[in-house]
Amino acid sequence: MRPVLFSIGSFPIRAYGTLIVIGFLLAMLYIRTVCRKRMETLPEGSPRRIHPDTILDIGVFTLFSGLVGARVLFVLLDLPSYSGRWLDMFKIWAGGMSLHGSLIGGLIAIAYLARRHKIPFLVLSDLASPIFAVAYAFGRIGCLLNGCCYGAKCDLPWGVRFVDERNPNILTPPSHPVQLYGTIASLLYFVFLVWWEKRPRRDGTMFYAHVAFYGVYRGLVEFLRAGATSGYLVPSLHLTLTHIISLLMVIGGGVGMMWVKRNRPLV
Repeated sequence: MRPVLFSIGSFPIRAYGTLIVIGFLLAMLYIRTVCRKRMETLPEGSPRRIHPDTILDIGVFTLFSGLVGARVLFVLLDLPSYSGRWLDMFKIWAGGMSLHGSLIGGLIAIAYLARRHKIPFLVLSDLASPIFAVAYAFGRIGCLLNGCCYGAKCDLPWGVRFVDERNPNILTPPSHPVQLYGTIASLLYFVFLVWWEKRPRRDGTMFYAHVAFYGVYRGLVEFLRAGATSGYLVPSLHLTLTHIISLLMVIGGGVGMMWVKRNRPLV
């Protein structure tokens, strides 16, 4: 593990935060390119025409809101472990983020900014989907280097031994590197979104599909984390609270896609 990439004097450059920023910048480069092309090709007055500078401002605010949401939900779900060390709740650089929390925080920001800039919410949320996918992919690499959010033990050839969260003096048995699973899934999904963005579609479809996809992905990965870095809600069923939230995401995303199909034109 390498939680600190390098240091500038006495200031450590931490892997987790650095990789999230790199992913965000790459995603914004892509989205700004999309916005520039739309400004050149779409007619004046089209709701999909968003100036690249505007989307940059929106992206920065949404990233911050997503990070806050991810950390807040992570802490709330594991609040007893912070008893007696409350300042650790603010150590975002040490890892410990919730995918679901980042979605909630990001959506709050998008809803506010869509209203402020008079951009349709579904248009803006579609644009945000690739940003989230790339930022999440790089953030998972940061988790791997940080040694957090690993999976249960396995006998696969790519199993990784991590510093045990419960006892930092020992290493885990070979365990699922679920962080890399998340990176691979998110990058493949980003490629799909790049293709989909160029196809005729209804505003909001990408966003709701995004919610459903991550519900499926997170629910599957949770089976590999349960008992390691995720606690059981119903041990006999191997279920955690994250499974319930993920199922709600799948249902919400599916209902949203059906609503969009019935109420939004194909453009």
